This record gives sequence, C-alpha cells and structure tokens, in this order.
Amino acid sequence: MMNKKGCRRFLAVLCLAALFCGVLAPVLAQGLVLMGLEDASLNRDWDSNRFFERTAEKTGLAFTFRQYVEEADYRAALEALEAGQELPDGLFKAALSPGEAQALLEKGVLMDLAPYLAAHCPNLTALLDENPALRQAITLPGGQIAALPFVETAPAQNVLWINQSWLDALGLKMPADYQQLEAVLRAFKSGDPNRNGRQDEIPLAFLGAYDLKYLAHAFGLVGNDYNLLADAEGQVRFVPLLKNFQPFIQWCRTLYQDGLLERNGFSTADALRRVTDAKAANTFGAFFSPLPTYLVPLEWAGDYAALPPLAFEGERSYRPIAQPVITGTFALTTACRDVAGLLEWADALYTKEGAVLAAIGEEGEDYVVDGDGTWRSLPGISDAAYQAGSVIASGTAIPGISSDDFQRSYTDPLVGDISRQVDVVTAAVKIPFPPFSLSATEEAAIRPLQEALGRYVDESIARFVLGEWEVSQAAFEAFQQELYALGLEEFLSFWQGIYERTEGLISDEP
Repeated sequence: MMNKKGCRRFLAVLCLAALFCGVLAPVLAQGLVLMGLEDASLNRDWDSNRFFERTAEKTGLAFTFRQYVEEADYRAALEALEAGQELPDGLFKAALSPGEAQALLEKGVLMDLAPYLAAHCPNLTALLDENPALRQAITLPGGQIAALPFVETAPAQNVLWINQSWLDALGLKMPADYQQLEAVLRAFKSGDPNRNGRQDEIPLAFLGAYDLKYLAHAFGLVGNDYNLLADAEGQVRFVPLLKNFQPFIQWCRTLYQDGLLERNGFSTADALRRVTDAKAANTFGAFFSPLPTYLVPLEWAGDYAALPPLAFEGERSYRPIAQPVITGTFALTTACRDVAGLLEWADALYTKEGAVLAAIGEEGEDYVVDGDGTWRSLPGISDAAYQAGSVIASGTAIPGISSDDFQRSYTDPLVGDISRQVDVVTAAVKIPFPPFSLSATEEAAIRPLQEALGRYVDESIARFVLGEWEVSQAAFEAFQQELYALGLEEFLSFWQGIYERTEGLISDEP
C-alpha cells in the first residue's frame, strides 16, 4: 500500500469496464452491507468515498456500511455477531487474525470461501496456484479459507540506508561484510563527513533490539519475529541459541561502546528522531527504514543508498520485514445475499488495474499519465482530502494486491531509483519460517510463551549491548538457562508441530 510520503509504487488504469464485466449483479434496494475497520486518522467516510461509487458504476454492486474507526468498538461488534441475527453481507478491511476468523467460522457467522474461489476469484486463484505458501498462509488448520488476503507484489523491507555522499566524501566503498561496515562507521565518526567541524555524526542509528536483529544477517542469523528459523533438515531453531549469536552480540556491544551506534537507540521513539528541516546539518550516517524518507527529508533522500545485504561465508541472506501477505482482509457472512457478485467484486482487486483504482484512483480525475509513461497525481498523493475521498487502499488493509509496477513509474525518478535499490535487498531475503495460520486455541496457547520469551530476548540484547551485562560465556549460559525456565522447550515443540503441518500441506499441493 501507499506510504504517507507517496514515494513508492503503482501502474496505469486501463479499461475497468472489461475488468469488471461479468460482475453485473443487480443492485439491491438498500445495497449489500459491508462492515469493517478504518484508520481514524484518514477521516475517510465510506459512504462518500469515490472508490465504492466507481466500482458500483462498473459492477452494479452498491453498498451500505457499518464503518468503525475505533478498534475496540469494532472488536466488540465482531464479538457480538451471531448466526441467525442481522449480519452484514461481508467484512471489508476486516482485520481478522486467523484465530478470529476461525472462531467466527465455527459460530456460523462466516462462510468457508474455499469452495467458491476457483469459480468466482480467478485472479486470486491464479496467485494461490503460483505460490502454495500463499494458499497455506490463508488456510485455517481445518482446510477452510475464511478470509481473503492482501498480497504485496514487492514487499517493503527494513533496509539499512547508508549515506553515499559521506562514503564519496571520505573515499570509501560500500561495505560488503560486517568488518567493512565497522570500518565505515569508524570513518563516519572520526572523519567529519558532514563537514561542519564538529564530531556530531551518528554513524548508525537504530531503534531497539528490533533493528539490531537485522544486523544479525551479517553473522548468518536470519529469524522471524518469533526468533525462529527452520534449518535445512526441517528442524525449528531458536536464533539466540545458535552459535553465532554470542559473537553477534559481542560485535554490537563493541559498536555501542565505541560510539558507532546511536546512544539513545534503546530509548528513543521514531517520531522524535525524524528530521523535517532540510537546511539542518545531516548527522545520520546509516539507519534502518523501509525508505529513507521515513527519517530524513525528501531533499536528503538522494544522498542515501541501500546497503546490499552483507556477506557471511560467501552467502548473502536477509530477514524480511514481514510476510508478503496480510491475512484476514475480506470475508463473507452466512447471510451474504450475493456470494458470486461480492467475491468477483473483491477478485478485481487482485489485478493491476483494480490495485491502481484502489490505491491511486481514476485516470483523468486523480492522476494523468504523461507521454513518457510516467504519471502525476493531480491533487498530490499526500493530499488529505484525496486520500479520504478518492482511494481506499491506505489505512486498514484491503483485499487485493499492491500496485508496485505503477508506483515505480511515478514522475519523480527518485522513486524508481529507490525501488530498484530495495529490489537488491529483496533478492537476498530468506523466509526463515513458512507462512502459517493458527487456530484460536493455538493462538491462545502460544501467546503467553511468545510474550515472555520475546520480551526477555529483546531486554537481554539491550542489557548486553549497553554493558549492563558482561558479554561472557557465563552470562550467556545464564541467559539460555532463563530461556528454558520461561518455557523455551514447549515453545519450540509447538512451532515444530506447526512447521511440520504447514510444510506437509504445502508439499501436498498439486
């Protein structure tokens, strides 16, 4: 989906009349009812949003809405849904976890969509056939598909952006491994690359243990958000127990001790470190972010280059920022009055044309394509009224695919250049653990273990790096003993079972 600065993705709207032909369900007197959750900050009113008006013109499907902007209110409304009572026809921007979807399915509130996809969602079905892991990600443990996903065609990454202008000023090459990166950071600290006569440079800015774990790829450690990976033999491993974890932590401790890591990295907030004044002195040598404009002004973005993943023993692998799929975006209830029409309406969003309509709007009204093939937003892609009234893809995730190809042809060449750099990082991404769906029971069982172990790992990384704990063999043995005391053995056993179930279903695909 489109970011707030509008610095990524999108492809030209062709002919939506052809796209939506065959979805000509009659307009019901009061319209089909959609219920869902919208981001309050967008001030978007679905009743007046032109995305719905435009699809109604092309499909004959009109809607009325039960729109929620407060998550607590929405969750309460979901909980109150009961079969046999007055249900909406569908959930749009449904924000359902797999466990929530399964619970609503078992209550008789939601339909199992699996039997209908081949006939009524050909575009989504083609995606699922091409990528069995994607099908598994949306398939519940019993084989049902209760909700449709949003799929990133070019997923964002947590990239390490490095100041190329500083490298050039100091005559340095782009680092290729962790030793070279350390040498560059030391040069950033001592070489006054911003040329203001002061040693005010922040060689590498980071936000907590989350960002630091992205550096672990330089030691061959690539785990998911649960600190898990599955090795080549299909054994689920816990990253902090692997042999290179201690050397990685020791390296981070050295960087911090020598002033190469931001001093406040474990305590600052993202909003507090953002730079909005392009005339200020730039102090950032490198930082993690999906795009440089998340942290620095647009005027500085061209000074930064994406650091290709660092090599470890001749190989490059990188941790993804997230799975390329957001599950639980769209569902039909057992009271749906037009199953075929509503599924075909949603399926149009799994095309490039539908993705552009949702994220950019209508050609000629919201954007124009120039003779060189680039496009321009007429109101400006960050215009609040346009975001609220013309498009629907921002905010809570919708069903469909992202419009990356089109966004890359945005009129500013910097957008395409940044996208190509992110592609280099994406090419090295290794999915450490396959996509999965958990039942509500499984979610409830694993949540306390994950919270306890995840918190302890992150807090321990901070203590080691800050020097509160000595980086020694004895300290690491104590750290590992506490992991087991918190339930690591049960945690790993659980995820081994999920891995084997998931891999078995994927391997059974035709």
